[in-house]
Amino acid sequence: MEIKNFRTFKKIAELGNFTKAAQDLGYAQSTLTFQIQAIESYYQKPLFERVGKRMELTQFGQQLLEQVDLLLSNYQKLEQLGLQETNPEGVLRIGAPESLMIYRLYPIIKQYKQLYPKVEIIFMDGQCKFLRQRLNSGDFDITFLLQPEYSYGNIKTILLKKETMCLVGPSDLVGEDFLPDASQMVLFTEKECTYREVFSDYMRSLNFFPTNILETESVEAIKKYVINGLGISYLPLYAVEEELANERMRIKQYDSGIQLYSQIAYHKNKWLNPALTALIELSIEHSKGW
Repeated sequence: MEIKNFRTFKKIAELGNFTKAAQDLGYAQSTLTFQIQAIESYYQKPLFERVGKRMELTQFGQQLLEQVDLLLSNYQKLEQLGLQETNPEGVLRIGAPESLMIYRLYPIIKQYKQLYPKVEIIFMDGQCKFLRQRLNSGDFDITFLLQPEYSYGNIKTILLKKETMCLVGPSDLVGEDFLPDASQMVLFTEKECTYREVFSDYMRSLNFFPTNILETESVEAIKKYVINGLGISYLPLYAVEEELANERMRIKQYDSGIQLYSQIAYHKNKWLNPALTALIELSIEHSKGW
């Protein structure tokens, strides 16, 4: 029982003639005869009968034709489904650290929505550890990460750019070690943040063990506190470029030996549908200009 046999059956029923149907379909007449015999053999019932010189459907043939019309209509929809999905649509659930969401991804999302307005985007921020967990559990379709290059059993990653990290302090900060004075705080990102430990290692290397600490997941909050002289921190360079250009902040690049990359991650079993594929391709293209 093949779909081509039902198409042949319908064409013969429409034209009322094997010869005309063979010409229309581009088959030899013997092929049509074989296909009709296959259907009749399956159902053990004749489909056509001759009335004089005319070929007419039997009662069973008429019943079958009604169902074949429905079958072929639905089959056509199935054939076209793949073509429809070449235009991205649906819902994308995206996770990213706050710094990437604010400073790296907004031009990508802006262009993506202009190109593919039928895609609904749900964006959530978080620390990389939890983003990976939610990616594994299926809560996200894709995540952006800022972390070292790692290999995972269930997650595939695409490196976008090696990012520069830097110590940041108020514009009037004194000294080159970028340690706070007695009135200032050490502004930490949350404990799960990828680069917090690098910052802690730097201070330990100078035998400095902070007790005046403020901890927040908000990069924007940390920047405000630094600009207003409340303390020092350690952030991605891309997050403070504007403040640096306006001389509202001092920075010191610190090479810890640990390379951090902005990257894309998705589950290895995730089907990269057109919406996801388009986002990945657009992100890679934008990252070339970072």
